[in-house]
Amino acid sequence: MKQKKSYPNVISSVIVFLIIVVLLFSFYLYQAYVFKQKTVQSFTSDIKKITEYTKWGYDTHVFEQLYDNLVHDLKATSFVLFPFKKDYFQKKHDNILLLVQAGYATDITKQKELIQSQLSYLRDRVKTNDILSPVKKQKYSDAFEIIAGTIFEENSDLVGIKKALTSLDTTDKEITKEVESTKKEALLNELQTYRASCQELLNYFTEKKNESGQAIADGCVSAADKLMGQGYVKNGAEFLAALSRERVFTALQKANQAKQDLIQAEQYALSAKQKEEERLTLVPPAPRQEGKLIVVNLSLQRLYAYENGKTVFSLAVPITTGKQGFETVTGEFAIYLKEQQHKMVSPFPGIYYDDVVNYWMPFYLGYGLHDAPWRSIYGTQDYPVVGSHGCVNMPLKDTIVLYNWAEVGTRVIVL
Repeated sequence: MKQKKSYPNVISSVIVFLIIVVLLFSFYLYQAYVFKQKTVQSFTSDIKKITEYTKWGYDTHVFEQLYDNLVHDLKATSFVLFPFKKDYFQKKHDNILLLVQAGYATDITKQKELIQSQLSYLRDRVKTNDILSPVKKQKYSDAFEIIAGTIFEENSDLVGIKKALTSLDTTDKEITKEVESTKKEALLNELQTYRASCQELLNYFTEKKNESGQAIADGCVSAADKLMGQGYVKNGAEFLAALSRERVFTALQKANQAKQDLIQAEQYALSAKQKEEERLTLVPPAPRQEGKLIVVNLSLQRLYAYENGKTVFSLAVPITTGKQGFETVTGEFAIYLKEQQHKMVSPFPGIYYDDVVNYWMPFYLGYGLHDAPWRSIYGTQDYPVVGSHGCVNMPLKDTIVLYNWAEVGTRVIVL
């Protein structure tokens, strides 16, 4: 016959089991709570691993926001369920830190590449620049090498790299400013040279009394003065150079061309004068006749002497004949007297000379051939104004030759 179980014993066992379960669950809750709190503290502390990058020059604002959201979600999660989500939070935590590290490394690489590119650009700019002096080029090259050594040979952070980039930008602006300043200085010196050339041309045209040339040169001087004045000198070198080419150099070229044209015109006039003088010195063939003959050409203001068809003077003798109102007679005549130290008497009523000539050879009334001590220039075409009272004035040396050669009765043709 079976023995019946005791209900009190069963109840006791159930009670003990329940107590153990409660104790185990309580222990679980305690451990879960403690574990969550430690994780929250750890995550909160790890934010420093992100903010530390800020000191190195990296912008961690986005990552800090992600991390704040992670900590917020962690705190909002029940500690009862936390042990089951711990891996999720830990993985997200680790991913954010890895993203910060990768982003920082990528930014470092990009910034270094940017520095390398900027250094290459600046090195080439300095090397190929013809305006910078050798001393300045060396100064900039040394500065570039120091920056390159600091960035690429040392473990520089983003702060150092950004400082280096700022330094390179400053150097680039300094080079630009120095090049601009040097260009402007050279341009102003060039303008001074242009102005001096324009002033010389202005003086030249003033001396020549050439009004058109004066206007061009004066405009050139004024334009140069204006560009070198305070109103324009503050502008950039390129702008000033363009205005200099347009307003000053172009005017200088025009003034130089005007000078060349004037010189050429003078040379043409001189050449024409020389040709005329050469023509006047030629002695034409003698008229077909025997004996001695004197020919006076009024239009050319020249005298010729022939003997049996041969010339007495190798060159035509320049003379000065009667001026307007006292014109020399024309026609065929003959010397009817030869006299030395002759006191002049005018054939025109009321006009007398007080001068004495050395050699006197009259050929018609009071018209004669003689030297003129009071005259220094002969053979010019202004004789209608400065000419004689009708006689044929000759240089003394030619008068002596003619006086000694000619005879009373020598034919004289005035035409």
